[in-house]
Amino acid sequence: MCLALPKPIAPAFEQALQTTAPNPPVIVLSEPLLNEPVPLPSADVPAPAPVEHHYQVPNTPALSQLPELPNGCEAVAATMLLNWAGLPITKEEVADALPRGEMPAENEDGAFVGGNPEDVFVGNPYEAGYGIYHKPIYSTMNQLMPGRFKDITGASFDALLRTIEAGKPTMIWATEHMDTPYLDLEWQDEQDRLVEWYQPEHALLLTGWDDDYAYMNDPMTGQQEAYVLSDFKQVWELMGSQAITLN
Repeated sequence: MCLALPKPIAPAFEQALQTTAPNPPVIVLSEPLLNEPVPLPSADVPAPAPVEHHYQVPNTPALSQLPELPNGCEAVAATMLLNWAGLPITKEEVADALPRGEMPAENEDGAFVGGNPEDVFVGNPYEAGYGIYHKPIYSTMNQLMPGRFKDITGASFDALLRTIEAGKPTMIWATEHMDTPYLDLEWQDEQDRLVEWYQPEHALLLTGWDDDYAYMNDPMTGQQEAYVLSDFKQVWELMGSQAITLN
């Protein structure tokens, strides 16, 4: 807003005006003028506290793979998920339900040939064996409880964590102690597909997480273990982001 300036006053009338003119009105501004500096917040005002996260799925008892299934971590992790979903099945019954393939061995041509963990359990979970991946595990679980489970392999890590937020435990593939996986052996399957086996492959049941740790039932110890969240993320993704949860 602009205020008009008064016109110049002749000197002859100045004294008379000083004695007769009323006092000028006082203009009170209810809002600050444009471009008036706005005071900054005090440095003593504390910043908002960061949001802390902690999620834990209740009633998820841990099972041990030992001594019966020294190479059957996948069967045990699947058993824990099946039990939580309401099926009273034993780890041995799950292990027996899994399709099996041969351990890799050298053939007459000098090539290593064996089963493929994308299709079967390579070896024997009760004795010497390598393991099995998500597809045949999901197929077996779906036969035992049709329509109850969901294979979310390939999902983002955030999506994986959201399954726990939703109250659903999730079977995952990682490594023992969250060690960095390394290529242990290569072989051909019966369809001449290359199989690359990474050690120390391990399957667990993810049951909780917070800002620092992932909590999971570890078949090797038979207890809930805490692993650094960032380590778990790296290893889970290196092992193919494999996961099975509930619908």
